[in-house]
Amino acid sequence: MKSYFLATLFLSTIFLFFSGCQNSNETASKPTLKRAYEGQSIILIVPTLEARLIRGPILDEVEAFEKKTGGKVRVVTPSWNETIEKIDQSLTDPNLNYDIFVVISMWNGTLLGNNHIEPIPESIKKQIDWEDILPIYRNSVLSWNNKSYGLPYDGDCINLYYRKDLFENPKNRTAFQNRYGYPLTPPKTWKSFRDVAEFFNGWDWDNDGKPEYGMAGLRVKNDISMLQFFAQAAAYAKHPDDKAYYFDPETMKPRINNPAFVKALKDYIDFMQFGPPGMASFAGHDVRNAFASGEVAMAMDWADMGIFAANSPVSIVKNNVGYSQIPGSDTVYNARTSLWDKRANSVSSISGNWMFLVNKESKNKELAFAFAAHMTSKEMTKKLTATNGTAVNPSRYSHFNDPASWNSAGFSTPSAKAYLDEITVSLKNPNVVYDITIPGAGEYYQAIDEYAYKALMGEMKPQEAMNKASAEWEKITDKIGREKQSSFYKSSLN
Repeated sequence: MKSYFLATLFLSTIFLFFSGCQNSNETASKPTLKRAYEGQSIILIVPTLEARLIRGPILDEVEAFEKKTGGKVRVVTPSWNETIEKIDQSLTDPNLNYDIFVVISMWNGTLLGNNHIEPIPESIKKQIDWEDILPIYRNSVLSWNNKSYGLPYDGDCINLYYRKDLFENPKNRTAFQNRYGYPLTPPKTWKSFRDVAEFFNGWDWDNDGKPEYGMAGLRVKNDISMLQFFAQAAAYAKHPDDKAYYFDPETMKPRINNPAFVKALKDYIDFMQFGPPGMASFAGHDVRNAFASGEVAMAMDWADMGIFAANSPVSIVKNNVGYSQIPGSDTVYNARTSLWDKRANSVSSISGNWMFLVNKESKNKELAFAFAAHMTSKEMTKKLTATNGTAVNPSRYSHFNDPASWNSAGFSTPSAKAYLDEITVSLKNPNVVYDITIPGAGEYYQAIDEYAYKALMGEMKPQEAMNKASAEWEKITDKIGREKQSSFYKSSLN
């Protein structure tokens, strides 16, 4: 028995020895796969916004992408105004190169119109499921002259958010009716928005021992507040029978100092009295904090507010959030006739859409497209739209087709459906204001930002401020070329 055991042990040892040698040889002979972009590197530029909006997810993905592909990705994050300057400089300075621009559509004229961007290869379109992207983005924001250039990171529209529980409260409804003579409902015009903001301003409507406020909105300088101003002005200035908004397309004479924009700036300033102290310096996260923490009854914001209110640690509103279109007007200014038309005007603002653009001069375009496709894939953007603090908002069919999938983000299914339905209404509105998408857009925006803020701070009257901004716009147009700008602007209007 003992000899049988020893013999068995000896044979087992021999078997294991040769098996180990075989496995070792297989391991040694197995080739090490070279990572696809080993030794290559790219530089990406994306502006620094408050918190980690837009750039945060990009920074988070770099390490894993580099480990998987072998390529190196350097991310440059200047301030908003510095980004405008650096992009402009990079187009003429051979020593300043960026492989990827992560920008909003205001850069389309400069980058796409001047042929600086590489069209998206068909293989990349298949990789990111191009047909899943909503047509309003796929066919306009991301394209130029019927060619696709932008990879879809974020879809943006500005909407109104309100406290559903406050609007449904019987005491509030009765008090509002008695004071203003009509029912308390989500405001459909800026006039009723003012009434509602005034009604909820300066008293303790949530019984927490301190007064609350009527509304919150962006106002800070050197950020993207001008996009919200133009969204607000659209009710008065974007005529439904006229595709043009910012300029006269034939002469490129600015429209921003006409009576409609001046009226909008007066409202923009007037509403300050119904906001929290310090609203003149409010950036996006301040607006979201004020609303979600229960400090204000209404807020203007991009789709970021929905996800923030649903799952931010500061949020006490959760499923008490109501969603509505940005207010319109009962009258709209006709820039062609210089008269006010008495007609209801509802407008959507599809502004601030972020995309990845690959530089035509990139020495490593395949790596650039690989990283851009990674960040803008269906799977990545679905995750980011449902993650608080990214500023990545829905832009694909797949982002809208399953409200229950938003439960993990803090939404109830009915609240998610209401949120997505309201965004859908905005995206279907034929009377739309887009970003300025002609060369020099950043400079035009900087000018309006500077003078609108001077009016906000009481340093200028609204008409004077808009006249000054208009004069600056004329200089920018002349510098770039009036005929060229007119051609670009007409093209942008399709």
